[in-house]
Amino acid sequence: MISIIVITYNKLEYSKLCIDSIRKYTKQGTYKIIVIDNCSTDGTIAWLQEQSDLRVILNSVNVGFPTACNQGIIAAGGNDIMLLNNDTIVTPGWLDNLEKCLLSADDIGAAGAVTNNCSNFQTIPCKYDSINQMLNFAREFNRSDPTLWENRKRLVAYCMLIKAEVIKKIGLLDEIFTPGNYEDDDYSVRIRNAGYRLLLCRDTFVHHFGSISFGAQSAQFTLLLQTNKQKFIDKWGFGPHSTPSSNRIEDEELKQWFAYEHNFNYYRQYIDNERCKFNELLDQAEYAFLTGDCEKAMTMIMNSANTAHHSHPGFLTSPRLERLLRRIAATSEVQPAFPMIVVPKAADKRNVLHILSQGYSGGGHTKTVKNWIQMDTCSAHSILITLNSDTTPPELSAAAMESGGWYIALDKVGLSLVQRAKLVRDMANSAADIVVLHIHPHDPVGAVAFAVSSNSPVIFVNHAYHAFSIGMTCADIVVDHGTPAQLITQTIRGIGKSSRLPLPMEAPPELEEKGIAKEKLGIDEKEIVFLTTAKAFRLALCGDYNFKNLLKDLCGKYPNATFFVAGIAESGEWAQLKSESNNRIKALGTVGDLRIYQSAADIYLDSLPLGSPEDALTSAILGIPVIGLNGVIAGQFDSEIASANCKTHFTNRDEFYTALDRLVADADYRRETGRRLQVEILQNHHLDWAKSLEQLYSSLPSSHTLSDIPVLEEKPGQSDIIWSYFQHQSGLIHSRFG
Repeated sequence: MISIIVITYNKLEYSKLCIDSIRKYTKQGTYKIIVIDNCSTDGTIAWLQEQSDLRVILNSVNVGFPTACNQGIIAAGGNDIMLLNNDTIVTPGWLDNLEKCLLSADDIGAAGAVTNNCSNFQTIPCKYDSINQMLNFAREFNRSDPTLWENRKRLVAYCMLIKAEVIKKIGLLDEIFTPGNYEDDDYSVRIRNAGYRLLLCRDTFVHHFGSISFGAQSAQFTLLLQTNKQKFIDKWGFGPHSTPSSNRIEDEELKQWFAYEHNFNYYRQYIDNERCKFNELLDQAEYAFLTGDCEKAMTMIMNSANTAHHSHPGFLTSPRLERLLRRIAATSEVQPAFPMIVVPKAADKRNVLHILSQGYSGGGHTKTVKNWIQMDTCSAHSILITLNSDTTPPELSAAAMESGGWYIALDKVGLSLVQRAKLVRDMANSAADIVVLHIHPHDPVGAVAFAVSSNSPVIFVNHAYHAFSIGMTCADIVVDHGTPAQLITQTIRGIGKSSRLPLPMEAPPELEEKGIAKEKLGIDEKEIVFLTTAKAFRLALCGDYNFKNLLKDLCGKYPNATFFVAGIAESGEWAQLKSESNNRIKALGTVGDLRIYQSAADIYLDSLPLGSPEDALTSAILGIPVIGLNGVIAGQFDSEIASANCKTHFTNRDEFYTALDRLVADADYRRETGRRLQVEILQNHHLDWAKSLEQLYSSLPSSHTLSDIPVLEEKPGQSDIIWSYFQHQSGLIHSRFG
């Protein structure tokens, strides 16, 4: 029997919710409720006296939280004790889960739950707008899992299950902390000093409104906190929070990302939440399909994939979603698209159809398509835009037309998603020898179009390999631009039909003489110029991976160096960094033409923690030596751009600094390193690129056929948790495709 002790002081509506939830979601016969009222005046006492299943103790004055808890502990008569705030709502399975943890080992003294509102890093990521939504969330969440039990230095007693033998050994709560606060910190110290462990059950969720009793008296509450904190210090000789809440990460690689276990486990649980959201959206997509509404099904697929790409659900591919794409593609409900679009097919050239969700000015996958078209001169290239043509740069359509192909924007034709998919398939069957998908990770149009067998073989260009994507299982070959991406495709996505194709790059432009460029920039010829180009999200602070700190270190290490960072606005911390470095670290903002900086650059320093392979390659093909620090564990942070003979990136920091020292100190070595790298990149990404493409074309089957969808393990690993952490730190979770 467990005695659940609830202290009340007014706030009747909260007490009712709390006690009713205990009755609903706790197994009968396993508990009794003891309520100690601290002289309420709002009708609480009358309501309590009407409840036949409660043991009620009424105090004539407000004796405070610790004293009232002690009254309840004494009344419990030797049972295990659950200290539960009256501003909580317990959830299905809550007490069973906590008890399993508490009784799983002799040295466990107390166990606590996670919640939506608490200090001590006991809060988990969750969002709901009603009690019913909260309960639905908790039903999914509250699944007993010993791997989610986290050793803690202290527990907050809003929901704390304590063994009777512990109380017998260490005594009651210390009433010097009356009326409340820090009595649970004190009790945690005493439990641990008695040789017991404290565990936070990250498999158990209890809703907590938070600070209901003290909320209306914020000034008094602040004073009470200060007073009781000093009492704690006087008693123990150290502050209540002088030690971390949980253990430090011991793993040498993992601790480069996370300092403490609670940091790591927070993002582990965030992934669980995102997986639930993803599955709920996919449930809606499947239901829409079963009701015959394929359009809604495709819309819900788009929503689920959009969410999953920007907020990691713990997997990069969903077999369940891929199966639904095939079911939609095969259904007889898909009507022919109107108006029918008749397009020409070049008779004297191979016809390649490129399908994009959206194009952009600048680099990225749009530049890849343009270079592909211009460098594959043996083919006529055509382009279909499936979702949004408003941002497509005119030079992309011009490249297609010049090759002998055509350009069509399906978003301007007035078709539904289902009709667009059918039209894409029909146009490919009639006008393409080869189809190349450059689609966004959430675009179901191209995926549904080729989720059935068809005439033309299909290539899927994996330009967003870092995160969740749809449609790769619909391709005959998945093309990756680098070894790290291909490794993720084959091992994590489970897709064996992967081929390496280097990024197509234009011939490098002529640069100015280095000394002249430096002079124009006001830099002494002997200064070492570092150049970095990056979007702000790539420089997100993640554990030990701190690009600004790296620049500070290098600025101190190399007093004759200047650092240019293009793509980052000179404001806030970057303006301060410029001032602190005596103008040697300069954020340049958006730069339309980088040639003056590339001409002056001695070394290209890749962004951190997420490198930018395209920007690194752009510098490498100009003969600028490239160096970067790769993140360990997660493959998304491996940015190596060359062979082992021209190694550019290092996971070992000592090796990174050794290589960098030599580049800075030895001008001849620096020039030779840049030259060797340039030769390799120029050969692979420009001179021989058309040969690599021909090899890819020749490896395709004669027509498009579907293979089995891989069976994948959805349990997240360390790399998934790190990627989720990066998405939060970088702000990617707030992004959506538009």
